[in-house]
Amino acid sequence: MDLVVCTKLVYDETQIPVEDDELKIDQAPVKISDADLNALEEAARIKEREGGTVTAVIVVTGPFDDAVLNEALAMDVDRALIVEGGEVAGHNPYRTAQAICEVIRKENIKYDLILCGEGSSDQYSCSISAMMGEILGIPVITFAGKLEIYDGKVRAERYLESGFEVLEAPLPAVISVTPEINEPRIPTVLQIMRAKKKEKVRIKASDLTLSYPEIELVGMKAYLRERLREKLEGSTSEIIDKILEIFKEKGVIR
Repeated sequence: MDLVVCTKLVYDETQIPVEDDELKIDQAPVKISDADLNALEEAARIKEREGGTVTAVIVVTGPFDDAVLNEALAMDVDRALIVEGGEVAGHNPYRTAQAICEVIRKENIKYDLILCGEGSSDQYSCSISAMMGEILGIPVITFAGKLEIYDGKVRAERYLESGFEVLEAPLPAVISVTPEINEPRIPTVLQIMRAKKKEKVRIKASDLTLSYPEIELVGMKAYLRERLREKLEGSTSEIIDKILEIFKEKGVIR
């Protein structure tokens, strides 16, 4: 079983500094996108059951961090193909999907199953898997909470509000997984050290044949909520009356 896991090195959205209402994204540390860790874990589990290889295709949209990459490779990944450059930076999911597919074709990567997280931490468009399936011409199942491989097919369960549904597709296929599918392992220090010696192929996005619609990010602002900061004085009943009056003015009560 040859598996490909699509991952993304992104800014950590939980550690983005804010000045006034401006997000200082380029000052945040980077990480492997959260949902992609579930895809890496599921690939490792399938490899343990079925045997085979795991290739990670990692798209770098910000700074490159070798330590973060090694932690991902320590999750039983055999090798990594690292796509970087201005052509894959920014906020264009089709460009990301096209770059991954181009790398798979250019490097002649064999695959029975391609796994993705349900959405990346930075954009969360949840569209990469569907786009890849269209480009590669293979079946797609999205938002899988459980996977089973048998007789050249993949069976996936999707969890819904009222129950779940079961979908099947012949291999090869593209599957996006949800966080419910597993709990990503935490690699040991020894596993991370060994990951440093694994094969890493760095690919310039400028060397790929990409054609995509241009999307321009005009700006990004933090949501700020100003407090009223009103100081109320008087007796308890007077303060209560003032609070009720303010609530009425703001439309909280009538």
